[in-house]
Amino acid sequence: MQFYQNNKSIQTATIMNFCQLIRFNINSRLIHRSIAERMIQSSSRLKNQIWIKNQEIRFSKKIDVIKNQLKIQKNNIRFKETSKSYDSAIQKINDESISYFQKADSLFEMNRFEEALEYYDKAIQKNPENSEYYFGKANTLNNMNRFEEALEYYDKSIKKDPKNSEYYFCKANTLNNMNRFEEALECYDKAIEKDQANSRYFTNKAINLDDMNRYEEALVQFDFAIQKDPKNSDNYFAKAKTLCKMNRFEESLQYIDKAIKQNPEDSDYYSAKAQILKKMNRYEEALKQLDFAIQKDPQNSDNYANKANALHRMNRFEDALKYYDFAIQKNSEDPDNYAGKASVLHDMNRFELALIQYDIAIQKNPEDSMNYAAKANTLNDLNRLEEALKYYDIAIYYDPECSDHYVNKVSTLCKMGRFEDALKYSGEAIEKNPENSENYANKANVLNLLNRDEEALIYYNQAIQKNPENSIYYANKAKTLNKMKKLEDALKMFNKAIKKNPENPQYFYCKANNLNDMNRYSEALEFYNHAIYLNSTNSDYYGAKANILQKLDRYEEALVQYDQAIKNNPFGSHHYANKAAALQKLQRFDEALQFYNQAIDGNPEVSTYFFNKAITLQEMNKDEEALKFYDQAIERDSKDSRYYINKGELLQKQNKLEQAVEQYDYAIKYNPENSKYFFYKANILSKMNRQEEALTFYDLAIKLNPQDSENYVGKANTLNDMNKFEEALKQYDYAINIHPNDSRYYGNKANTLVKLNRFTEALEYYEQAIKNNPENPIYFFNKGIKKINNKFKAVTLDQMNRFEEALEYFDYAIQRNQNDSTKVLEKIKKLQEAQQQENNVIQNNLNNSNYQSIQLEMNDESLQ
Repeated sequence: MQFYQNNKSIQTATIMNFCQLIRFNINSRLIHRSIAERMIQSSSRLKNQIWIKNQEIRFSKKIDVIKNQLKIQKNNIRFKETSKSYDSAIQKINDESISYFQKADSLFEMNRFEEALEYYDKAIQKNPENSEYYFGKANTLNNMNRFEEALEYYDKSIKKDPKNSEYYFCKANTLNNMNRFEEALECYDKAIEKDQANSRYFTNKAINLDDMNRYEEALVQFDFAIQKDPKNSDNYFAKAKTLCKMNRFEESLQYIDKAIKQNPEDSDYYSAKAQILKKMNRYEEALKQLDFAIQKDPQNSDNYANKANALHRMNRFEDALKYYDFAIQKNSEDPDNYAGKASVLHDMNRFELALIQYDIAIQKNPEDSMNYAAKANTLNDLNRLEEALKYYDIAIYYDPECSDHYVNKVSTLCKMGRFEDALKYSGEAIEKNPENSENYANKANVLNLLNRDEEALIYYNQAIQKNPENSIYYANKAKTLNKMKKLEDALKMFNKAIKKNPENPQYFYCKANNLNDMNRYSEALEFYNHAIYLNSTNSDYYGAKANILQKLDRYEEALVQYDQAIKNNPFGSHHYANKAAALQKLQRFDEALQFYNQAIDGNPEVSTYFFNKAITLQEMNKDEEALKFYDQAIERDSKDSRYYINKGELLQKQNKLEQAVEQYDYAIKYNPENSKYFFYKANILSKMNRQEEALTFYDLAIKLNPQDSENYVGKANTLNDMNKFEEALKQYDYAINIHPNDSRYYGNKANTLVKLNRFTEALEYYEQAIKNNPENPIYFFNKGIKKINNKFKAVTLDQMNRFEEALEYFDYAIQRNQNDSTKVLEKIKKLQEAQQQENNVIQNNLNNSNYQSIQLEMNDESLQ
């Protein structure tokens, strides 16, 4: 009977572990998703969103470029008219550097930068004291992305004219381009100090602060810029973008509307307003704004591309493709249009077609690193991982300062299991952009995968410090703390994540999981319900709620939730398996088998489905079928020690003891740290009368877990069988010392004392057994505790010639065990008949054979 209870406890633990494992897998996907919303999930769609995000940023930059190009075209016309006169002037007035300078400026406007540099050098050679010449050369170098050289010439122009605010301003812009934001800030401040009336200085300082995630300070500077120039629509526009980053969308809309009011003909503002509305999930309104943008500027291909981007986000993929085609018709030379189309095809899982479009984009602009990175993402999703790495490397070659390329490469390396390499590249991403909070979060996620949890926490903290408004950092930190079993700390972090973003159902779900781990089941249910309220289509929310209801023994309610989970996701095999577990608890075994079969059909590689089906068959006494399914579980996962233990116990039940021992040996091989396995093997060896071997395994169990009292009791019982009663008593004492309230240990010790004829001591231990458990009707699994303890005590009193007291205890046993009173009365009758004869015999010879027969009969009965 004891064996059966052990088996039942293993079964229960297995089912619950199975449910927890499923939940853990779901959590793992969430914990390692991103690298801050960008990595380690099924990175296809998520990584593609990086390209979409960058595409939007580049649209706004490209608009500025187009405006500059219009200016350049005008200057180009002017240059063609005047170029000859410049040449003539240079020939006539060789000593006048101004002519070289003017020609250099014109070449600059035509983007003929190398030639412009030659003429700036000639101007400087003619007049090395003119700061404007150094400044012009610095601007040209800046446009050529030769930033270090540009800084050198800005410094020379400042040295020549330290009072010119424009020099500090442009130097600050270059430093900003180099992500040297602190230095840029100093230069903006110097420019403002020199000229406090120029609104541009405040605007760009604000943008620099925005890049540093110092949003509140940026807003103050935007307000100064607006105060200096209230009619400049771009200041309202820039402030709107910062407010949008802070998720202050309503305010952002107000400022973009002010920009539109100042300049209602600028199509860019309508596009920007559409971006804000998209972030608010107001996609239909966003589409209307994009229609306005198209109406204002129907020849601008970017407006069609932006609308395609919005349709893409709405999962209206076919419409998105149509608008990208419109954009391509308007401007077939723009590589971004092909890349955007590729992005849509990617999300339609039309990967091969996406690769073709990325190749066209690359052909149009072979130096744009983003298109190589996007192609690499697609190759990653095709599991062409080596090729993906190659294209990430090309992206890094063309733009080694872009931290996103390192981040994306990290994702592929993680997919390949190359975590140490991934860690290296996540570190490089931080080096390239130390102000980007996501890079710290990415490194934290990689450290998580390496189980370097303490280090991961450090980097999550740095991510939070860089951007305290990003809720996912708190959530991922919380999941790490949960993994470390720091559940109270995890709970606080989940609360912060929810406070930052109360619309994310996953945060409520993960908080519920954490409460579940804390055994706070009622609260967990509340948060599962909130997650379901926010997203009623996620099957895992219903599944997790059902698991909690199972823990609360509310099985019928759990079944309803499992049904909803299956309805939402009929392909989720774990929902069928968990429903089967609930049906098993309700002893609806035939139905349970049906759902285990469906789980197995859905995913025949999950070993636990076969294992739990075997347990159900075993409960139905279909032992031979159960053995087959234990074997199938082992076939799929030969290193799970639980499977061997349950199979061994079933073989033991069938009295196939040698085969059972073999299964215990496998369990010990795969999990040599589990003391219970040595204990189980010792039990079966004892049953096989291999007591010396049994003692060895009890000793091994004790060595592994000296605080488990059952190990000592098992050893004591075996010593009893070997008639080593004194040694047995010592082991019972060890057990009692560990668990002084367990009545069984006192009862067992009392039995051994009786065998040693130490009746007075035996009575004391029977008294203690009764005191510790006076009401429990079950003892040694199938006899009432009072029948055992009181009847033994009565027998002992009888043996001590105290028949009157013995009769009192027999009466007490009858009262407590009315269903089995007949046997007690028979014993009393035997004692009464033998009373006179036994008195003298017991006094003179306590080893009398009649006495021994009564004692042994009683003891044998107690062990049934």
